[in-house]
Amino acid sequence: MNLHQLRIFCAVVEEGSFRQAAGKLFLSQPSVSQHVASLEKDHSIRLFERKGRTISLTPEGRALYVLATDLLRQADEIPARFRDLQALRSGRLAAGVSPFAGYYILPPALADFRAAFPSVSVSVSSGNTTEILSDLRNGEVELVILGRNFPSSREPDLTYRILGEDPLVLVAAPAHPWARRGQASPAETSGETLIRFAGDCPLGTYVDEFLLRNRIRFGGQVETDEIEMAKHLALRGVGVAITSSISVRKELASGELAPVVLDGMEELSWEIQCVYSSTRGLSYAGWEMVKRLEEQCRSLLR
Repeated sequence: MNLHQLRIFCAVVEEGSFRQAAGKLFLSQPSVSQHVASLEKDHSIRLFERKGRTISLTPEGRALYVLATDLLRQADEIPARFRDLQALRSGRLAAGVSPFAGYYILPPALADFRAAFPSVSVSVSSGNTTEILSDLRNGEVELVILGRNFPSSREPDLTYRILGEDPLVLVAAPAHPWARRGQASPAETSGETLIRFAGDCPLGTYVDEFLLRNRIRFGGQVETDEIEMAKHLALRGVGVAITSSISVRKELASGELAPVVLDGMEELSWEIQCVYSSTRGLSYAGWEMVKRLEEQCRSLLR
């Protein structure tokens, strides 16, 4: 059974005869009869009762006609649907974001996307790295946006696109002695509290590896799994934090937080990435969103 056969069958029903259906479809009458006979033979059914030149639908024929007309209508709509999708006059985009990306990267890009394509429906879910990558693999979201810096752990079934390199910065409240000097030595860290990233926050492992590699030890720790929380703890003077420069951009500009250079500290940065399925790829809407995410990251990292 194929669409061509169904179209011929429906034409016979609507025209009331094989001869008139053949004329409508610019086919020969034997060809029309052969296609209908093939449908009947392949499925061991009778579609028409034939009495002389008069035909009428059997119960099976009536059932097939209802299903076939709906199927053909949907098939005929496909070219228009593709045109609408290409012009982004319709469609849907589902994205998953880490809390960091949800706070700092996505909102301006999404506002620009919605202004350009108001007819595309958008859904955004937030979660930790494990959760949103699982949603991506399951097809629940098309695109994931996060901060990450683990090249060795990139999975072959996923495609990673780097949106930008976000420098990491050591920050302290303005009243902190390090803030007043603008620098500190590793020997001083043993008397200070580090606001440390724990749990599934990918920045935590990266910073921990840096501290271990440079034999830097802090006297105390306050743990959180959110970059936004770390910033607010640093603002309150709870401790110092090594965090994303994007996340503290406004606070550094306003003087609410101060950057501190740790003597001998190598330059650190992590990648802002968008991730999508290597097999499913991205829709037109997905690519348009990626363009805006790249523009947003360029603006933030100037």
